Amino acid sequence: MIRRNTGRPANPKKFFLALGLLGAYIKRPLCFVLCTAATIPKFMKQVPEGMPCEFIKSTALQTWMYMRLKKAAGQEKAFEVMRAFLVPAGLAVQQANFRTVEHGRTFENLVKFQQQTNAEGPTRWNEMEVIEQSPARYEFRVYKCMFYELYSRLGIPEFTKIMCAVDNAIFNTYLPDTCVFHRNGADNRIADGAKACHFVIERY
Repeated sequence: MIRRNTGRPANPKKFFLALGLLGAYIKRPLCFVLCTAATIPKFMKQVPEGMPCEFIKSTALQTWMYMRLKKAAGQEKAFEVMRAFLVPAGLAVQQANFRTVEHGRTFENLVKFQQQTNAEGPTRWNEMEVIEQSPARYEFRVYKCMFYELYSRLGIPEFTKIMCAVDNAIFNTYLPDTCVFHRNGADNRIADGAKACHFVIERY
């Protein structure tokens, strides 16, 4: 039945999501996911010093999957396979962070749980500034993205854009009939070379 503890976000199981979604694109998905999980210590040796340990642990599985796929199949194919997996998987995680099952979907709850997630989740190491918070518009910018910093130092900066695609998915599906998400135009992300990532959510 529906769980009663709404204080903590739900915890979708990434392992099983990976197994189910990757099965459509790669041979022997169970072997691939198990091997990736088993060799994470090898990945950890490549992580640059100074990165938050908890952040690394939260991103290790998907990052190492991409690095292994990129080496085996090339960047283009690995990127598309991981996008096909991570966008729906990331959306499931963000739906949990935003308490979409436990609480009503309102513009106010969207802002509330975005800020709570930003304070408690992997993005708490980012540098963020709220530009506007009103009943009709919520705009913030990220000046330091830990995903981009990690992936750049690992030599896979392009992987950051999949994380950006997850933002597009959650913000444009939370209240699709009453809210729209955009970035104040094209190329307004750190991954595009901009100084900040723009996030704008507007009520119709």
